[in-house]
Amino acid sequence: MHQVYNIEQNFSYQASIEDKIFLKELSEQQSFSETDFLKSHKNRNLLVNEFIELKSDCKKLTTRLHISYEYKNSPFGKALIMNSKYGVCGLAFCDHINEEIALADMMSRWPSATYSAENIFSDLEFKSVLEQTTKINLCLIGSPLQLQVWNALLKIPAGKVTNYKTLAKHIGKPKAVRAIATAIGRNPLCWLIPCHRVLRTNGELGGYHWGLKVKKAMLRFESI
Repeated sequence: MHQVYNIEQNFSYQASIEDKIFLKELSEQQSFSETDFLKSHKNRNLLVNEFIELKSDCKKLTTRLHISYEYKNSPFGKALIMNSKYGVCGLAFCDHINEEIALADMMSRWPSATYSAENIFSDLEFKSVLEQTTKINLCLIGSPLQLQVWNALLKIPAGKVTNYKTLAKHIGKPKAVRAIATAIGRNPLCWLIPCHRVLRTNGELGGYHWGLKVKKAMLRFESI
C-alpha cells in the first residue's frame, strides 16, 4: 500500500543529516528488489495518459496543446507545476537553478505547445496533489523507453529505494543501465513519478536533475 503523505511536516533537520550513514541504512534496509517490482502495483490515484514521441497523432496533439503553469511553495522549495487538459504534465523544483531556467527546461519537453501563466491549484489542492490523496491525471510524452522507465518508477513505494541496475533488469534491458539513467533524468514529473527513489548500486545518491539537496530531502521525508 502506498503511503499517504503529510506535506506539512518540518524539513528543518535536512542540513544535519549524516548523509553516508543515512543512505547506507536506507539502501540496506529499504531496498526494493526485482521480486518486489513483480509484486508491486502503481498508486491507483495516479492515472497516466501516455503519448509516444514521433507518432503522427502525438505531433498533432502537441501542436494544438495548451499548457498552463504556476509556481507554488512546497516543502522541497519553490515548485513549478504545469497542467493540460490531459492532466498534470510537469512538476519541477526550482531552488537548485532558478524559476526561469526551470520553466525553459520544462517547456522544452513540449516544444510545440502554447503556454500561459495561470492560477491552476489552490494551496489546498496543490497539497493534495503532492500527497496523492485524490485522483490525479498525469500526462506524459516521451520515447517508448522513457515511458517504460517512468511507469516502472511508479511501482516503487514510499520508503523504499532501488538502483539503476535492478530497474534495468526489471524492464528487460539489463545492459541499458546508462540509457535508463538518462530516461530517469528526463522525468518531467518529479516526486509524483518517484525518480528520487533510485540510487547507485553502491548506495550513493547518484544524480538528480533538480539538485541533490532536494533528492535527500525527499528520501529523508519518506523514511520517517
